[in-house]
Amino acid sequence: IIMANEISKGLKYVLLIHFVLGIIIGVVFLFFPEQYCELFGIEITDHGVYRLIGAASLALGFSSYLAYKNGHWDTVKLFIQVDLIWLIGANIGMLWWLFTGVSPMMWVIEVMFIFFTVAFLFFYIQENK
Repeated sequence: IIMANEISKGLKYVLLIHFVLGIIIGVVFLFFPEQYCELFGIEITDHGVYRLIGAASLALGFSSYLAYKNGHWDTVKLFIQVDLIWLIGANIGMLWWLFTGVSPMMWVIEVMFIFFTVAFLFFYIQENK
């Protein structure tokens, strides 16, 4: 039984997956950018950029956990809006980067960004009905 204003089970799953991946990526980028870049054959010239992305990933991932725990659409809606703004910008930036010759393995992250963009947009529309 879904109580009034409670988010759907599907959105809860997406938020949990986003939380886990956000924490993993956040920790990797914040604390181990050199090792990550070596793994994918990316020359790292500025550690600070990767560490900022790591911090943002931790914040957005943890916000998905907070949204999951809250569970009420009126509150969760704001988290989804922020994530969508981030993801749209991230998709533009990643695609730009990917088409300038970076390692093809970076498509893994772009596919993840596309998945979350589509999933959050889908649930944003569904939950607003």
